[in-house]
Amino acid sequence: MRLEPGDMLLALARDLSEARTTLTSGLEDLAGRLETLEGAEYGDAIAGLRKVLGEVSDAVQELQDKGEEEEPEGPGTAPNWVELDKEQCQELWDWLLTWCGKILLPVYASEVWRPCWFRHQQLKIQLTWLCAYWHWAYEKAAPPTRAAEWHTRWWPAVKKVMQDELKDCGYVSDSLREPFHEIPQHGDDALAYDDFADHGLLDLVAKDVARRPDPEKKRSKKDPAG
Repeated sequence: MRLEPGDMLLALARDLSEARTTLTSGLEDLAGRLETLEGAEYGDAIAGLRKVLGEVSDAVQELQDKGEEEEPEGPGTAPNWVELDKEQCQELWDWLLTWCGKILLPVYASEVWRPCWFRHQQLKIQLTWLCAYWHWAYEKAAPPTRAAEWHTRWWPAVKKVMQDELKDCGYVSDSLREPFHEIPQHGDDALAYDDFADHGLLDLVAKDVARRPDPEKKRSKKDPAG
């Protein structure tokens, strides 16, 4: 059957219309799928970001909680005895005396200890950083290598200094020669340290604290406007 040119044009137009409808429908379907896919990807990204933000928030909260924990007593680093005001000096003495009396002497240093130890300036300085190092070695979550280094390196070094500093010191009755420090075994002081310290400790600490600047005066020199 032979089609007339007009019929051929009508058929071609109909085919083109159907093709256009099919193409449009296909494009709309493809666009919908892309939108769904992109939405899913963005959703995954947003979920990932929320997870990361949650972890960051938890970490910040943990740091805040740690910051709000009660701080350990005494200085957190090895203090410098040269630059102290009255309050800092008293705090440092209390911190050092507590550690030496409760930890160092009974646990480590009983064989080399002498109650005149605080009269030896260099030994006092050595014991100060040793004390700070011990607290650092035994703080929460500290690796065992810190304590190992304290026991194998730092304490033996200070023990040697202590032996050298105190070799000429002793009780009146423990040497035929006159000791470098004559250490009485009894005294009138209400705080009887006996083996820990002789009875001049409290007086020496009081004098050391008294000669230091007042906290207010020290701050005013650094900040005249304050």
